[in-house]
Amino acid sequence: MASTLKGSCACGAITWTSSQPAQNLDYCYCKTCQQISGAPFIAWLGIPKATLTWSGQLHTFTVNDLAARSCCGECGSTMTMQYHCFPDRTHVAAGSVTEGGDGLPQVEMHIFTKNKPVWYSIPDDNVPRWEEFDTETDRMLAEFDKAK
Repeated sequence: MASTLKGSCACGAITWTSSQPAQNLDYCYCKTCQQISGAPFIAWLGIPKATLTWSGQLHTFTVNDLAARSCCGECGSTMTMQYHCFPDRTHVAAGSVTEGGDGLPQVEMHIFTKNKPVWYSIPDDNVPRWEEFDTETDRMLAEFDKAK
């Protein structure tokens, strides 16, 4: 795997670098991901937060109490999702990768498949599919809720 990843928004106002490879790659079909991307899913890379360096000003917003999301304030490119239950991992939009993409991990799971658009068919790729969150995320969310 590539040891350094780099990425940017479409206009270049936001750039990022990770000194470590992505830990995972997941496809999310939730309604929010569809609405902010205009696509049937978003591919998210899980990257250790401490390894990320950003330039430019991210516009951060929340749609629900699970996560904060960010985009470029200039071009609107989706950039990140920060689950509150995973404070040490930032999910970066895989489509923003500009260097190091040849070393990305294979897709680990499809989540929120129950919200998949009827006009889209998930490829038969032998990757686990979850109607909502996977077991680990469900557990982390429950622990996070208890700690509130």
